[in-house]
Amino acid sequence: MSPDIKLFEDSETLKIGLEKSRRQILDLLRVKNMTISQVAEALEKDQSTVYRHIKKLEEAGFIEVKGERKEHHIPERIYGRTAEVFLMAPEPISSGNTSAFGIAWNDEKVKECINMLEDIGYEVEKEGVIEELVDHFSELDREVNEELSRSLDEDSKIDFSSLMQIKFLISLIKIENSGPELEEVKEIISRFKPPE
Repeated sequence: MSPDIKLFEDSETLKIGLEKSRRQILDLLRVKNMTISQVAEALEKDQSTVYRHIKKLEEAGFIEVKGERKEHHIPERIYGRTAEVFLMAPEPISSGNTSAFGIAWNDEKVKECINMLEDIGYEVEKEGVIEELVDHFSELDREVNEELSRSLDEDSKIDFSSLMQIKFLISLIKIENSGPELEEVKEIISRFKPPE
């Protein structure tokens, strides 16, 4: 894997990186390296809270100290991400099993997607669709992440946007070539009505 891409599979580590405030910190650090006081100001949180989140992220391997600066003669550490892109798989890619955490994680992600679709005007026939999408996304995401982790080596360079595009393209190719599963996906998609 490239230093620009880091794979996280351990559920305990994922829980640290997926917590809402910590995700916000990681998003800020995608733009630029920052001190605790800068992060606290940007998130409008007190420094002690941000410090605890930063320490958890550092211990889990999401961020690291990148330097130091002095503000009024007081040294402050500057933190940055350990990779530009984090691939997060709710269970080891090679396991083939879905843990309780993985199911809950996928369920939350599907619900977020459905809420976003509704916010932009899509109508969603929700009965059973969440469970079916969780099943399909779990398997598809595991397969795609497995292919990517095998093919990206030390010399690979990819940014977040390109990674999302390649994951989307691989997913489309897999769905199109899946035979009977394609019909199941079409049936699920038929329960989504675009805005008029």
